[in-house]
Amino acid sequence: MEHVVLLLLLSLFFLCRAQGPPVCREQAVSAGGSLRLQPEKPPQQWVKVVWIVTLHTGPRWRILTAEKNKADLPSSKNPFSGRAVFQQDTLSLRISPVGVADSGVYRADFENASGHVTNLWFCVSVWEPVHQPRLEARVLHREQSWCNLSLVCTVPSAGNVSYTWSCTGDPLGALERQPWLHLQVHGDAGPTVCHCNVSNLVSWSTASTDDLAACGAVPPGVSWSYCRMKGLLCLLVLGSLVAAVVLTHVLVRRWRSPSRGAAGSAGAG
Repeated sequence: MEHVVLLLLLSLFFLCRAQGPPVCREQAVSAGGSLRLQPEKPPQQWVKVVWIVTLHTGPRWRILTAEKNKADLPSSKNPFSGRAVFQQDTLSLRISPVGVADSGVYRADFENASGHVTNLWFCVSVWEPVHQPRLEARVLHREQSWCNLSLVCTVPSAGNVSYTWSCTGDPLGALERQPWLHLQVHGDAGPTVCHCNVSNLVSWSTASTDDLAACGAVPPGVSWSYCRMKGLLCLLVLGSLVAAVVLTHVLVRRWRSPSRGAAGSAGAG
């Protein structure tokens, strides 16, 4: 008897391992668009299907129930009323329009005539479309013939997005996959245009800028760095102080000389 029980337990263990966790088919859709959930291998001998969703925000809803060759029986008082339709020719569920709040795990329970139920899972994520990015150029440091430039790419209401950069001209090495890019632009370099591409799973948008124009580059020998300008100002101030001291000394000597001459003439008389 013990051997029989042990054999049954082992059989159940290997059966559970063979089945494994349910496979959830990933599907992304743009907010405001249409979501269509269609089984890859739909069960043929079905008589009834129930569509259920567990939203990422927590609530669980029965969307609708459909029987073969009969009209849908939508569930009343749920967020999908008037938006969800079951298409019996393709065995797919269509929801339109969708919003970010519709993200969640959807399940279709197909039941056959003998009562066996086949479960199909869909992991749905709804994304806002990526808006037009804004590309801002900031000069970090400027020298006579080059400048350090920082490009910052921002997107309103970005959410979970990815950034990629591409630039024309000479190779710049590995570009950061961040909303910023640091460059060193030389005055004798050709025009370089950098593009910032922002994307998520359903959309993308791009912006570009001319690096040389953003740096305000001028021919070598014309521009002055901050340190050189500061040194020149110090020299001018020092020269002015020396000139003031010399001028003060000369004026004092001239003022004292007539006074001494007048005093000597009075003593002689």
